Amino acid sequence: MTHLTSDELVDALDIALEPSRQIHLDACQPCQQQLSELDAALNTARGIAVPEPSPLYWQHLSARVRTAIDAEPVAVDRWRQWLRWPVLAPIGGLALIVMALAATLPQETTVDREIAVSEPLGVSLDDRFAIVADLVGDIDWDTAVSAGLTVAPGAADLALLELTATEQQELTRLLQAELTRAKS
Repeated sequence: MTHLTSDELVDALDIALEPSRQIHLDACQPCQQQLSELDAALNTARGIAVPEPSPLYWQHLSARVRTAIDAEPVAVDRWRQWLRWPVLAPIGGLALIVMALAATLPQETTVDREIAVSEPLGVSLDDRFAIVADLVGDIDWDTAVSAGLTVAPGAADLALLELTATEQQELTRLLQAELTRAKS
């Protein structure tokens, strides 16, 4: 069994040691020696008269503690520097400007593919184009651009990326047929 720890020696002085450890203390000479040395040290300490400090000591103690605390360097949290009003106000203003710009910019509308491809009421895509061309009449390029009737750069590439595998195969077939017709 191991010797008594310092906590167990204090418990032995207070007569609060566990019975199993008390059996060890009764049989162990080194533990008994440590216990008697600890008891002698405590009796010596009890015999020393400690003078009571003057009443002014307690009044000056709080002032000295306050001065010592004020003199200590303050640890700066880097992330808390971002949570101050001089930093948050410009960031919030910038966020409001970005949101206002996003709300006022024209949004690109997408036409549902099924609606664009379907032929309602038996009217083909060519017939619909002819109807629109008749309604619009002859317009010049500047008028078409200002009305938004032109195709944006890269729109064809985006349309190709949105095709399904079957649609891509059909497009490839049509392009090859057109190339063969153009060569002959």
